[in-house]
Amino acid sequence: MEDTLSGEEGEEEEEEEPAPAPQDPVEPQLTEASQVLGASEIKQLSLHLPPRVTGHPWILAFCTSRDGFSLRRLYRQMEGHGGPVLLMLRDQDGQMFGAFSSSAIRLSKGFYGTGETFLFSFSPQLKVFKWTGSNSFFVKGDLDSLMLGSGSGQFGLWLDGDLYHGGSYPCATFNNEVLARQEQFCIEELEAWVLS
Repeated sequence: MEDTLSGEEGEEEEEEEPAPAPQDPVEPQLTEASQVLGASEIKQLSLHLPPRVTGHPWILAFCTSRDGFSLRRLYRQMEGHGGPVLLMLRDQDGQMFGAFSSSAIRLSKGFYGTGETFLFSFSPQLKVFKWTGSNSFFVKGDLDSLMLGSGSGQFGLWLDGDLYHGGSYPCATFNNEVLARQEQFCIEELEAWVLS
């Protein structure tokens, strides 16, 4: 009996491989490897994305290791991309966090975006902070900073023009916790993925 089993081992493994259940999420296909999040974090995060982006490839439009630390360069790299964007950051403490924006990151005079926008943090477990409905301060980008979420003069996530310094504060838009270990942080790596 043992000889028979070991002889057919290759066939057995192929037959026993379970087919994904229909409710299982489609695992995202990244155009290149992320320097910020591992496969496990990406899979967890993908469960919180809107259904309209499921199955779309993740295209790395900008990363600081390749494109440098410049918010202007981030805006330039986003030109021509209309789809939603996933911003992923790792700070000097190794903390991983970021935001999903329902539309492309761009220069704007006021706030833009929709209630699909959210903030997230792996601290160390994934925490997702969805729109509370209390205001519509989703995303605003000027030449000096990029802001996501606001209320009482505080931003849920704030990045400066050189993409080196940032801040995170509780805000009414997402009722979030501070995403990093401390309210002000230095960015070690930032990636912007277009999901369309």
